[in-house]
Amino acid sequence: MDKQRSSRSVLMALAPPLDLWPEISQESVDDELKETFNNRCRAIRLYLEGEAVNTIQKNTGVSRTSLTDLLKRCLEPGPDGNILGYTALIPFFRLKKYERIAEVKPKFREDQGGLSGIFKLTLKKYPDIEKILTDLILKRNSSELSIHEKKIAVKDIHRIFLKLLSKKGIEENEWPFSTKHQGLTSIKKYLNEVLDANFVRGVRVREEEDSVAHLAVGTGKTAFLSFEEPYEAVQFDAYCIDAIFSAEFDTPEGFKTDVQLDRLWLITLIECFSRAVIAYSVIYRSQISATDLVDVLRNAINPPERMEITLPELNYPKEGGLPHEVIPQCKGVLWNIIFLDGALAHLANIIQKDVRNRLGISINWGPVAHFERRSIQERFFEKVAGDIFKRLPSTTGSHPKSGRAKNAEGIAVKYKFRAEDAEQLLAIYVAEYNATPSEGLSFLSPINVLQHFFQEQNQHFLPRYLPKHNGQHSNPIPISKVVSVIGGKSSGRRPYIGFERERYTNDVLSRALGLVGQKIRIEIDDRDLRQVRAFLLNGAELGCLKVMGRWQQTKHSLKTRKIINSLISKRQLVISKFENPVHAYMKLLTVRNKKITKKTKVLNPQTATEATRLAKETGLVRQITPRSEKAHSEEPDFSSFNRTSLMPTPMPDIKKLLNKK
Repeated sequence: MDKQRSSRSVLMALAPPLDLWPEISQESVDDELKETFNNRCRAIRLYLEGEAVNTIQKNTGVSRTSLTDLLKRCLEPGPDGNILGYTALIPFFRLKKYERIAEVKPKFREDQGGLSGIFKLTLKKYPDIEKILTDLILKRNSSELSIHEKKIAVKDIHRIFLKLLSKKGIEENEWPFSTKHQGLTSIKKYLNEVLDANFVRGVRVREEEDSVAHLAVGTGKTAFLSFEEPYEAVQFDAYCIDAIFSAEFDTPEGFKTDVQLDRLWLITLIECFSRAVIAYSVIYRSQISATDLVDVLRNAINPPERMEITLPELNYPKEGGLPHEVIPQCKGVLWNIIFLDGALAHLANIIQKDVRNRLGISINWGPVAHFERRSIQERFFEKVAGDIFKRLPSTTGSHPKSGRAKNAEGIAVKYKFRAEDAEQLLAIYVAEYNATPSEGLSFLSPINVLQHFFQEQNQHFLPRYLPKHNGQHSNPIPISKVVSVIGGKSSGRRPYIGFERERYTNDVLSRALGLVGQKIRIEIDDRDLRQVRAFLLNGAELGCLKVMGRWQQTKHSLKTRKIINSLISKRQLVISKFENPVHAYMKLLTVRNKKITKKTKVLNPQTATEATRLAKETGLVRQITPRSEKAHSEEPDFSSFNRTSLMPTPMPDIKKLLNKK
């Protein structure tokens, strides 16, 4: 009797207060077992409250000898580390998994039954085999194998398992060799058990990037960065459009023809709190660059005019559009944080220095291969792809073997799915998206959320704008560069500066001989290199310096200037001293192929895309050039403009040069 009292005292001391026990749903208990369960729960509560065991037995029907055992079951730890509590009182509830104890006697191959738990018993007998199998599944280095398959198959684990058992001396008349499938089913179950018990490790070493990225979400923990007002943070990302488009070109004969383009990119800037798209752009290149990101940021601060819609039966919604088009106060509003990924374009100096210093913002690049950090962007891209681009007959699908339309390239040209029309369709879609109520915003639209914060009655919200001296020009994010002033009496040249192989000067600088050899700062609008703004190092302005010579004639970007200069240095573009280099470049891009077939087409899709980009930038007409008017015999090579090469320019072939007549 004293022993029972002592045991009761110990258990009562170990048991946490009943209010802290995990709750259990009465509905989950079978009706046939509910009475027994309720009596057990009542008995344990009375037992912990100090009621006499005889009284407990009389009122609940639970015997005095089983009270201690039931309480011990309740105090057993559960999978989450907490006690099982009332769950352990459910009749027939198992505290532990079945473990086999009895040895298995030799059996014939076709005999059935009597093998429950034999696999776990074998692993318990040979723990070194279990470690090898676990290391193979979770791709851990071991003495058996240091280099693993990408994703080892069940049949290969089974083969290794049998080989290891043979080394241990297991005979052919013993398990698993004595069974029909030789333990293959047990290996399948064991594989899933190991992966479930090591979920994070299993996903990281065996699954694809998308699955690994999802590990960071759904943990039930509150995000470290949370936002309570608009424009505290924005997300930027790029999406390669899942469709092929064409562009209209004029022919030398005076007709018009459609030419296939390379795949285009869509880049967007989305405000995190309201989830509104505040700026976007369609990029006519095979890869995006840092200047493309800067252009979108400029459009968000100093937005261009609303795109004109020429497609029939398409109109902007009355209350929809980009935020600045509906709410005037949104024009020029700055944000505090921008979320970027680890793309090389986002790591450029113009992003790390010029953008951050000019706008006074923080940049969050986030970990590599974690797209969930820009979840709003990913959802928008998935939505726009499903609603527009994957529905087109010229879609490329999400994968070469999933959703790609048959002959997508030919259909884009035949039915004239033009990129300009896709831009108009996208403009309407973005306007409707910003005006569409969302369940995540309490059935308000992104525009409604912003209107609430920008109304006059809302005094606590203070949007941030650029200072007037920074935002008074059309280029809120110029590229800053320090250069030297060249010229002087010894050379007989008036002072000027050199930038991208061309000379810049104006009336003030050309007379300032005292600045020769000195450093000045220039601010470059990479969208138009015909002029730059110049300042002394103390901040005094020298005015706008204009480019001298042939480059003055046509508007062109920094990207275009670099491409043309590179082609000239490679002798792929030969122009005279007085020829307009931008016009010569357009001619080079639009030279008709020598032999036009279904495969070669009139123009190469890559050059056609570049010609379309150049036409949008400069305003030049896209006209196919006859073969005789081409600037050079070779097509331009754009490979070096899509990515930064770490290898030097290859040496010319000396034999070809010597044998050339």
